[in-house]
Amino acid sequence: RRGRGRSRSNGRQGACGSWPSPRRPAFLGRSADAPAGAMDGGNVARALQNLDQFRMVSRDLTRGSLTGGVFTAVAYAAVLVLLVAELAAYMRTSFETWVVMDKNQDASMEINFDISVFDLPCKHLKLGVVDKFGEEKLETANGFMYTALDHKGTSRGRPYNEQEIAALEQADAKTDVTEDEKKDLDADWASSSDNFHHTDFNAAVTFHDFTIVNFFAEWCVHCRKFAPMWNSLAAAHSEKTQYTDGEGASTTVKFLKMNCVAFGEVCREQKIAAFPSIRLYKRTGSFEPYKNKRTPEGILSFIEATVRNSHAIVARHHSIFSEGCRVSGKLMVPRVPGHFYIQAEAFGSENVNPALTNVSHLIHHFSFGDQQAQKAAMKMNVPADMLAHVAPLDGKSFIVERFHEAPQHYLKVVSTHVHNKPQIFYQLTHTERTRKLKRENKEGVAPQARFTWDFSPMSVVVKAKHKPWYEFVTSLFAILGGTYTIVELFSGALGSIGSAVKEAMGKAS
Repeated sequence: RRGRGRSRSNGRQGACGSWPSPRRPAFLGRSADAPAGAMDGGNVARALQNLDQFRMVSRDLTRGSLTGGVFTAVAYAAVLVLLVAELAAYMRTSFETWVVMDKNQDASMEINFDISVFDLPCKHLKLGVVDKFGEEKLETANGFMYTALDHKGTSRGRPYNEQEIAALEQADAKTDVTEDEKKDLDADWASSSDNFHHTDFNAAVTFHDFTIVNFFAEWCVHCRKFAPMWNSLAAAHSEKTQYTDGEGASTTVKFLKMNCVAFGEVCREQKIAAFPSIRLYKRTGSFEPYKNKRTPEGILSFIEATVRNSHAIVARHHSIFSEGCRVSGKLMVPRVPGHFYIQAEAFGSENVNPALTNVSHLIHHFSFGDQQAQKAAMKMNVPADMLAHVAPLDGKSFIVERFHEAPQHYLKVVSTHVHNKPQIFYQLTHTERTRKLKRENKEGVAPQARFTWDFSPMSVVVKAKHKPWYEFVTSLFAILGGTYTIVELFSGALGSIGSAVKEAMGKAS
């Protein structure tokens, strides 16, 4: 009876609604009081949870370690550094270049120049352009800007006098000759068939500070008797014995023979009236004749006394004008090889000796092509090493200090343009040398500061390269995944080693 009462009691409780209602079978449809959106959202959430490939482990089932903390900090630092580096690479523009045949069909091109000549007034300065394939000189006098310069502050230039010119020419001649020319100048003029080029007697006797010359004739009896003594003196003293001149400087004397039968014209020009005749020539070309008895002691005493009483002309190269000139402008020239030059010329009734002028200069600017194209290349961030070759001469000085010398510039011009851009700018390669006029060409020839150019048949094309966004994103994922993997491997390996060591120590104890 107690059991049945308990059962009835439970039944009554169920009848009063205390027990939950039985679940509605799924085949009977959605419950009337359940929202449709909530049911759909729950299904989607459950589906995504079932799809999850990155299931999380409860934090209660894991533990932290000192080693893991260290490796985590290292991983964060590495990821940060790599992300910054990758972002910088993504923002940076790189360039690639390739060489193609030059398709530029322009008939002419522009040369931009701005040059200061240190010792040549504007009124004496001459500019010119010469087409290499033609003799016609181009008119270039219009549109230039000339500015007078004071090249030495308060100093004033002055012309060279004749003695200075002679002294400096002779001093320069010492270093201007080749080894073969030096042998010719040092050789005796004893025969016209001795394989030496006896063409300039004046150059031979002025090549050394002092030169003593024995003028002889082969038919002369006295000359034949004197020859052994002269040969002995020459062997013992020629360019060997030291003498002191009037300035206290040490010098030597060159012994030379002149055969007046083989070189009769030279002897007539020197007005040799008797044989043998002995003269001591100085570097200036002047001479002292020997008039005493022909003995070794007498000749050596004559040499010593003459050298001791000789005073060399002290001369040095200097400015001959009181001002210089800065000239700037543009030239339109045919797009073929040629050269542009600067030299001295006469002005009105005022004449100059152009051979003695100095064309040392400073280049403020020198470039080819439209300057606007050069500025456009700068705005397009063309590599700095390319822009440096647009005007490689800017700010450079080219100095010579002796007669008959001039700086010469050789330029190879290469057209360059940015891919898909119309502007063309020009790169230059530059070599230079100091040109020395040959001895036979010195008289009346003006030194020229010359800029010679030639065009390359090839052209350089520049193309900017940017890293695509998808490569940047891929790199980011690679950095994150790679850093995580490597750090996890190191951390796991270190943990395994630590566990093995502890286990070994426990067994040992």
